[in-house]
Amino acid sequence: MIMDILTLMMLSVLQALLFNRALNKFEFEDVRKLAAELCGRLHPQVLLPVISAQLEHAANAQDVLKIKACLFSICTSLVIRGRDSILHPFTLKIRKSIETVLSWPSLDKDEVSKAQHGCIDCLALMICTELEASESFRDSTSDKISVGKNSYGGDAVMRNSIFTYVILQLTHNNNEFVASSNLGNENCTSEASVLSFRLCMANVLISACQKISNSGKKPFAKKVLPCLIHFVGVAVESEIRVAILQVLFSAVYHLKTVVLPYSSDLLKVSLKALTEGSEKERMAGAKLMVSLMASEEPVMKSISWGLLEARTVLSRISLSDPSPELRQVCQKLLVCMTSP
Repeated sequence: MIMDILTLMMLSVLQALLFNRALNKFEFEDVRKLAAELCGRLHPQVLLPVISAQLEHAANAQDVLKIKACLFSICTSLVIRGRDSILHPFTLKIRKSIETVLSWPSLDKDEVSKAQHGCIDCLALMICTELEASESFRDSTSDKISVGKNSYGGDAVMRNSIFTYVILQLTHNNNEFVASSNLGNENCTSEASVLSFRLCMANVLISACQKISNSGKKPFAKKVLPCLIHFVGVAVESEIRVAILQVLFSAVYHLKTVVLPYSSDLLKVSLKALTEGSEKERMAGAKLMVSLMASEEPVMKSISWGLLEARTVLSRISLSDPSPELRQVCQKLLVCMTSP
């Protein structure tokens, strides 16, 4: 009994030491990183209540150094602990703190921007972990974990799905913004802030495409591609249409033949962007077509019906578009299409 008490005391001291080293701004950077990684290896029931509170405090104080350390621990936990981390109820609190950070204005490559990139990668890892644990989510009776006095199973996670949240934030109706917290405050009400936040959500999906395991590719594609293929045709903002085209391009590139059921619609999206879009939309549409043309044989066969129209569109753009870069891309595509 005494030994058990001593062991618990030693563990508590060790945990406190790790957290202190990871979050101490006066500590050496390498020491902070190592301590943050070791914190991430703690059981989520120990780690997440503490780290979520620290992240919330750091976000409110705009303490970028502490934010990055917290995110590193959380990402490590998602990779190492997987299902136990994503099922933990404090994941929702972490998501809200991330939402706060992503709502800040930033300049490219400044410290805030780096913290926001960390937030984007963290949300992407949450999506990947969520998809890998999808069987647990569907079974709300046999797959539960206990945290304190409460049990949390598949239904609770699906209601708080990070994947669903990200898609909704990207595709929300302009008159009904769905973010639940900080984007409604005085500092974050401008259209530019809302647009920037939505673009971050597109980057989350792009990052998830890059990180997703083979087992998660099919459910990822099934949930995100039909939604975005539809929304890109009705989105009002050109910047959002460009962002969605970039997500679709990334999905085709990384998900490979998993996109086969959607490849025909993806070609239609590409052609529409090339013929009707702004310069950035046309470039994004061209990149989507490049990705489709570079796909494996089953995808190529499924889009063969549209290759003649694609060649006509590309030929016109390569001769007359005001953008030299776009003309060059289209010329290269034409060469690929006409070569044996």
